[in-house]
Amino acid sequence: MGQGMGDDEPKKAFLKGYEEGLKAAWREIGSLTSRGYSSTELSVMAKSKMAVLYREVEAMAARLEGDEGPALPVAPTRASVAGRGAYLVREPKADRIFELFASLVKAGSRGLCISRIHPEDIRARAAAADAGFIWLSKSPGKKTKGMAVVEPTALVDIASAVSEFASAGGNAVVLLEGIEYMISQNGFSSLQRFLQRVNEAIVLNESYLLVSANPSALKEQEYRLLAREMVGEL
Repeated sequence: MGQGMGDDEPKKAFLKGYEEGLKAAWREIGSLTSRGYSSTELSVMAKSKMAVLYREVEAMAARLEGDEGPALPVAPTRASVAGRGAYLVREPKADRIFELFASLVKAGSRGLCISRIHPEDIRARAAAADAGFIWLSKSPGKKTKGMAVVEPTALVDIASAVSEFASAGGNAVVLLEGIEYMISQNGFSSLQRFLQRVNEAIVLNESYLLVSANPSALKEQEYRLLAREMVGEL
C-alpha cells in the first residue's frame, strides 16, 4: 500500500527545521566574520554557543508546547525604556538595538554610538546622522568628522568619552555594540568595572546606556553579572 498523504508531514517539518537551523548558523557565522573576529575568537564563541544551545532548544519547545509557535523578535520601542540607566538588549547579533537607538535620537536624545561596526555602515541602518561615533578598532584608519577611532583595550578613554558626552547636557543615549569582543580583549572583570563607571555617569546625567549582548556567546555567569548591572533587559 502507498503512504498516506499525512505520512510525509513529519519528514517535511523536520527538513524545514533543519533548513532554518542551517540558515541561522550561517547567518551568525557571516555576521561574526564580517566584524573582524579572529579564528581563535570564533572558535571560542562557537564552543560557548554549543555549550548552551540546549537552552534555546528548550525555550522553543516550551513555546511550541503552548501552541504559540516560533516567536519572532520584537524590536523594543522608546516606551520600553522606563527611565535613566543601562539596558541590556538580548539579541543574537546587533539589530534591534539600532532601532531603539534611532527612536530615542529621533525623540530628542543626543546619540553616541560605540561599536565594532564602521560608522558609515551604522548611519544608514540607525538613521542617526547627527550622532557621534566611536569605532572600536586596532587599526587607526581614516578619521572623519564626528568619529573617533579607539582601541578596544582603551577602556579608560572610552569611559571618559562617555562621561564627557553625557555631562554635556544630559539626555544622552549611548549605544554599546561588540561587548563580547571587548571581553575577549580585556577580560570580563575589567569590562564589568568599565560598565559600572559608565553607568554611574549615565545615571548622574539622566541618560541611557543600551548594551547589545548575545547570551549564547557569553558564559552564563558572566551574562547574569552583566544583567545585574542593568536597569532592565529588553
